[in-house]
Amino acid sequence: SFDFLTGLAGNNNKEWLDQHRSDYNETMEDFALFNQNLIDSISAFDKSIAMSDLQGKDCIPRLNRDLRFTKDKSPYKTYLYSIINEGGRKSGKAGYFIVMNPGECYIGAGAFQPVPELLKKIRQEIDYNFEDWTKIVQDSNLLKAFPDGVVSQESLQKVPKGFDIDSPAKDYLKMKGFFVRNYYPDTFFLRKENYNTIVENFKACQHLNQFVNAIQN
Repeated sequence: SFDFLTGLAGNNNKEWLDQHRSDYNETMEDFALFNQNLIDSISAFDKSIAMSDLQGKDCIPRLNRDLRFTKDKSPYKTYLYSIINEGGRKSGKAGYFIVMNPGECYIGAGAFQPVPELLKKIRQEIDYNFEDWTKIVQDSNLLKAFPDGVVSQESLQKVPKGFDIDSPAKDYLKMKGFFVRNYYPDTFFLRKENYNTIVENFKACQHLNQFVNAIQN
């Protein structure tokens, strides 16, 4: 799978993919099976996943890129990722995710980029229940698995309108996402004995996901 993705990165065109269609099919089947195993393992500790009837293949977005709003017309993503969450990957719920990008692989959990309406609700919930939020983000198991703690792809310079600028939660209120992430070398994912590490690290995230998803339930 890593060889296929590396090859695709250097030959991002339909002709090359057609010539390596069997490698593509094998890679997608392998990743789908990997995700099915993760779904089954996560279901043992997260009832919301157990009740969602998720299938591994349904957690994986298409390899084709959306070319409508970009100058880069490369037709394919050169990485694989999946989102395992309550209601399916298009539900917008916080969940567990894994990115297989040669040289830049990671696992994580939480709400990566919530839509504006949901983002506002998450901020309000953090502000109203900051003590509960603090217990979650400072949990020793969470920080052991994800040393950087809860992070965001992007943050505001100032506390958003409608919130107290002196709120003890102000640093989190500025965030546009609420997730944890940890990078691993490619070789980490080639060793079967590391599978349990992935599952245990995901287990440390269940309360983060529950806090965010409770807003939508």
